[in-house]
Amino acid sequence: MTTRTNRRATTRAAAIAASAVLATTGLLATADTAAARAADGNTAAILSTGESLSPGDRLGSGDTHLVMQGDGDLVLYTAAAGGANPQPRWRSGTTGEGNRASMRADGNLVVTAKDGGVLWESRTGGSDCLHLPVTRLTVRPDGDMSILTTPNSEAPYVIRLWSAALGLQYPCGSAAR
Repeated sequence: MTTRTNRRATTRAAAIAASAVLATTGLLATADTAAARAADGNTAAILSTGESLSPGDRLGSGDTHLVMQGDGDLVLYTAAAGGANPQPRWRSGTTGEGNRASMRADGNLVVTAKDGGVLWESRTGGSDCLHLPVTRLTVRPDGDMSILTTPNSEAPYVIRLWSAALGLQYPCGSAAR
């Protein structure tokens, strides 16, 4: 084995080990709900696979918050600096006491009724969208809400599958449904 090959193998092993540590830390830090979780004003707040928002829960970053309202509607609000005068920027259009928003393992963000029936979905999971292994919902302080997926590789990039502003993105299917 040459020095160059050995260095490459060592670098790859270190990257895999660091990824494992970060993934384990992230898994240990997550809970079933993202209730009132907020990022600092400069980074995105994240709803990861398996996490959900129950009525009254909010996920926010800066002056932007995603709220699972008591009336059953999932709404993204943005406000002026300092949180003044929040305005709805996007909504799921769902109603029903006890609705819940969840980021499913297949990469689909869904709003479900109390009985588990799907009322709204992002269509970023299953056969609708060829997502990659790590998918999450992000709420950014600039008012952006997106579902992003990370390739299972060492490449430091993400692919946007869906956004509140644009709907489904390539490589997902048709937005019509």
